[in-house]
Amino acid sequence: MTEKSNSRIYGFDLLRIATMMAILYFHVWQFSFFQDVISLPPEISNYHNLTGWVGDTFKYGGLFIVALSFFLIGLKTRAKQSMRFFVLIFGLITLSISTATEPMNPSTWDWDVYSYLIFSLLLVISLPRNAVLRWALILASLVLLSVPFANYESFLKIQDSVQFTGWNLMPWLALPVLFHSIAVIWSQRFSVTVQKRKNWEWAAWIGTIVLLFVVTPDYGPFPAGPGFEAYVFKQKPLMFWKHFAVFMFLMRLSLDPRINAAIGKVKGMQWFSNLAWNKHFGVAYFMHLAFLPMGLHYMDFWGHYPRAFEWLWLFIFVAVEVIVRSIYVLQSAFKTKVVRLLS
Repeated sequence: MTEKSNSRIYGFDLLRIATMMAILYFHVWQFSFFQDVISLPPEISNYHNLTGWVGDTFKYGGLFIVALSFFLIGLKTRAKQSMRFFVLIFGLITLSISTATEPMNPSTWDWDVYSYLIFSLLLVISLPRNAVLRWALILASLVLLSVPFANYESFLKIQDSVQFTGWNLMPWLALPVLFHSIAVIWSQRFSVTVQKRKNWEWAAWIGTIVLLFVVTPDYGPFPAGPGFEAYVFKQKPLMFWKHFAVFMFLMRLSLDPRINAAIGKVKGMQWFSNLAWNKHFGVAYFMHLAFLPMGLHYMDFWGHYPRAFEWLWLFIFVAVEVIVRSIYVLQSAFKTKVVRLLS
């Protein structure tokens, strides 16, 4: 889900890594404690002090990644989907087997993010890239994402056993359709991806964001344990749009050629964009899941050395980067060797 090296959208790379760091932080927390409030007291650990910033900024991290990824997929008129499907299906099977009560019985597998992504990808690539249809889908998606989940639950008589806890098809199937359709329209209107902002955009974006922050009620502390899925996926539309408006504004800024060029000139940005977490995000995301049980298995160790726990999520980020980068270096070397042997 990345662009070619000569057409990097550097702001997207920054958004992707920042969002993934927040996701990784919460995943480590959930796997270790599965509590809505961290149990380590502040006098021995600063780990939970990050929840204010991370929680308020990236409550919808998984949904942000979906939006960003499907926008990038939609920009490409032709794209090979085989690798994406391989990673998604492999992730689905691996995650389902590792969490199911009867691993060899697919009927016991839970609906999860990989199930949702496979369904979403099949849907968006099957839709025609017709502008009229896509405008209609954009409007329909905006409406669907603005309806409280309780209405879907009541109207469709959704049972928990059918609707599942997280990554509900309604309304969240509208999210990849929305951003894929926006990208399709964008690619048809402009010959190049990055486009300068219009003067009126500043007032529209900032006015919308300020209005949403003013009218959105306080729904209380952000839970990062058992209450997470109900808080995020059984959405309160005002809270959802409050955060997504900001994220979409940052995406739009990233698509401004002046901002893209300025970010690209920052020292170290080229290296940052070439991180495996950016270039091979799907593989890296899957790989990080293998490290999460460490939090639970080392609970006694964390009890004696609580500050070490603060570094676990950063260790996983670095370890995954090294592993995935190594995999692709070896793959490239293998291909080169095969070509030489055949030539």
